[in-house]
Amino acid sequence: MTSDAATDLISQARRARVAVVGGGIAGLVAALHCAKVGIRVTLFESSERLGGIVASAELDGTTTDVAADGFRVAPGAFDDLIDELGLRDRVVPARDADTWVAGPHGVAPLPEASILGIPATPFDARVRRIVGTAGAWRAYVDRLRPPLTIGVERNLGALVQKRMGARVLERMIAPLTYGIHGVPPEQVDVDRAARGLNSALTRTGSLSGAVAQQLPDTDAASRPSRATIDGGMSVFVNALAARLADLGVDVRMGTEVTAISPTADGWTVTTTVDDETFDVDAVIVATPERAARHLIAAHLTGLDGPVLSPDDVDVVTLVVDAAALDARPRGHAVYATPGEAAALAVVHASATWPHAAGEPHIVRVTIPASEQTDAEAIATSTAAAAELLGADLGTVRASYRARWPRALPSSALSPARDEVRRAVRTDARLGVVGAWIDGTGLARVAADAKTEAERIRSGLLWHGDTEGASR
Repeated sequence: MTSDAATDLISQARRARVAVVGGGIAGLVAALHCAKVGIRVTLFESSERLGGIVASAELDGTTTDVAADGFRVAPGAFDDLIDELGLRDRVVPARDADTWVAGPHGVAPLPEASILGIPATPFDARVRRIVGTAGAWRAYVDRLRPPLTIGVERNLGALVQKRMGARVLERMIAPLTYGIHGVPPEQVDVDRAARGLNSALTRTGSLSGAVAQQLPDTDAASRPSRATIDGGMSVFVNALAARLADLGVDVRMGTEVTAISPTADGWTVTTTVDDETFDVDAVIVATPERAARHLIAAHLTGLDGPVLSPDDVDVVTLVVDAAALDARPRGHAVYATPGEAAALAVVHASATWPHAAGEPHIVRVTIPASEQTDAEAIATSTAAAAELLGADLGTVRASYRARWPRALPSSALSPARDEVRRAVRTDARLGVVGAWIDGTGLARVAADAKTEAERIRSGLLWHGDTEGASR
């Protein structure tokens, strides 16, 4: 690139203006990748805090994560941000801990040798404890099926039902898909959730054999798959917000965007603050699904269908004095078979992250969103946690209830979402990011937000030469 071309590009960036609607992780990352090249960015957040589902509260004198408390360890946009924000020395790996499931069998740990809850050894003692001897025999029959009956099945529920039977599906798979993502196994795409499993099934001739072949080797298995930030994930949000401030991003808290309207060369953004309007060259919508649809449905086709995201949930965080939990009796989390418990999931956070004996324990309970009062929801959650963790929770020192939106995982078998994603990414001056459009998980959200921000800024910096730049 010549010096004249570089100067022109810098000038183009300084003239461009982008509005980001929503201050969760997706919005913050999108704002960062626009501002880094000199684009003027205004970020609108309707609440009085940034971070979205990365949230904390002061509980019992300590800043405590009350929603997302960690991230997947993998190369990519999120990992790059850790370095960019100077947080590498504060990364804390997760401790190994079992995952348990609750159902008609009681509460039991999943076998270590499993993928998505699918066991590698049908007669493993843990498998028999969950599905019984009859269920284990049914799962073993999969190994006896003729190879010519093997075909590619992308529907996780259908695959497990056909090959291993209803008990494995309902007691080992469904608790995870419902408890973690709020979706049935039938809505999970095998090829996205466990890449290579179908190919391994063809090679080995059985689903359990495919799982055994796909299990990580000893070295990979010994490396932590998740990590957090010392001091809580709010440290990451604060560092990201500080980076945006350094780049001159105009962050407007307590400002809801009520409408976006196309103009000849961009958008007009209208807010709740005295109906103030802003003329910008591009907009990136980074809100949960319902709010995003409200803003963009009038401007794009294919957005008049039903909401795709699972129902909201209430998450109750408990700080308890419970010496019985020091031994991590039920691993890091218990996920319940739908309808078998008052809670969808109980996460024993202190079993996952560093915890000294004698310190209070952090337990997070996910329950269906309801109209219960906070006191009622906390009482329900405390009882459910005690039941699923199999321990007396002792004294509840502090508690916090919050309602959070859920989104489909990236592995969701959802042609409707695929169509919506294609529809919302046809205009070079309109971006849509967030878990609802591309999948859950901080690493996934950050990667998608970076990609979408780069698409938007490319259209602006190269004079709108990409598809959809002109109206």
